[in-house]
Amino acid sequence: MVTRKLGFSALLTAFYTRLTTHDLTKSYDFHNYVKGKIPMPYHVIKVRIGRESDDYTTRDTEAEELIPQVDSWVDETSGKGDLPCSDMMNNIVQALTSSPLEVAGYHAPFHVSLDYVNILDDDTEPERAVKHGILRFRVEMAPSS
Repeated sequence: MVTRKLGFSALLTAFYTRLTTHDLTKSYDFHNYVKGKIPMPYHVIKVRIGRESDDYTTRDTEAEELIPQVDSWVDETSGKGDLPCSDMMNNIVQALTSSPLEVAGYHAPFHVSLDYVNILDDDTEPERAVKHGILRFRVEMAPSS
């Protein structure tokens, strides 16, 4: 019997690699964890939700559907209003969805699909205007043998 593994770590690594090397996003500041204040803009990559894939699980494959999220934190140093945050989010979407994603230890290629988008006003720092962009994706993954 094959030991079941979760793809969280491998997918985070693939997202980070793609976003830090793609022409549209390689100049952005990406993290998987932020403690305290750091200069904006920055982006946080995380995967907290996963489940068994209904579409790709077979008798020989235990596929999973993971839902990674990229949070963008942008203040007025990048420009006013939603536009700077929206532009960065658009570049992140293009970088992740323009070509198949390779995930170490998993069958490839994987197509990343956009699931949810939102830009919120963040009022936790009243001395400056902060936008919080949320991008949620869906990725179907099956471990290689």
